[in-house]
Amino acid sequence: MLSSAVKQHQAKQHVRRERQEKRKKEAIVASTALTHALVDHLNGGVAQSYVNQKKLDTESKILQANASQFCRQTGQWLKLVEDFNTALKELGDVENWAKSIETDMRTVSSALEYAYTKGE
Repeated sequence: MLSSAVKQHQAKQHVRRERQEKRKKEAIVASTALTHALVDHLNGGVAQSYVNQKKLDTESKILQANASQFCRQTGQWLKLVEDFNTALKELGDVENWAKSIETDMRTVSSALEYAYTKGE
């Protein structure tokens, strides 16, 4: 009787161990699947972040190149405006010089005309 009770107990323990081992394997499989799903989900986000970062880097390089080109072009425009202003000033100086010469020539012409009329 005692030996049959021990055998029954050992058989029940063996069945329990097998159930526990089966449940343990199922839990490991489920946790592995969950871990893979979480990692895949996170990797998808990380991959998207990496792609976005690469796009941002590319766009920032393009923006920097455009800003440098705009700076150079603005410098050229400023030089053109300065040259134009200088040319306008020179034209103003030439105009003043021409008016001054014209005034002097009228004075000389008037003096010559006056001298000529007095000499007759």
